[in-house]
Amino acid sequence: MASDPFDTLINRLARREHSRVELDRKLKTFHPELLQPERNELLDRLVELNLQSDLRFAEMLIRSRLFRGQGRRRIEGELTQHAIDPHDVSHFFDQAEDTESDRCLAALEKWMRGKKDPTRDKALRFLASRGFNFSDATEAVDAIFR
Repeated sequence: MASDPFDTLINRLARREHSRVELDRKLKTFHPELLQPERNELLDRLVELNLQSDLRFAEMLIRSRLFRGQGRRRIEGELTQHAIDPHDVSHFFDQAEDTESDRCLAALEKWMRGKKDPTRDKALRFLASRGFNFSDATEAVDAIFR
């Protein structure tokens, strides 16, 4: 690992996008001697150089989680953990090719392939754990369990 805190951040960002909160956590871990104002200064410098952007991070996270079949509620919860307001990046959800109900149905169909005795209750619990809202989940379950 690089001994310079700025190099540590650059190395992390070279691999993938990170949120400001994530990078601050990494600085705390790898450079505990840095005080909060020093960490903020480094993070501000990354933003000024356009090397770090919470907006780019949010776009990457939303696209990747939607591709994995996760629901909007779960993704919004993850964004909140990164101190990103889901309302500020909701337009990335709107850019998705499939609707939330289409993704919900696809996730349920994929889950059903590996089950011997799936039940409506288990299917609803699965979809809820994936972050899909109740109306989309019941619609998908009704479509499958007719």
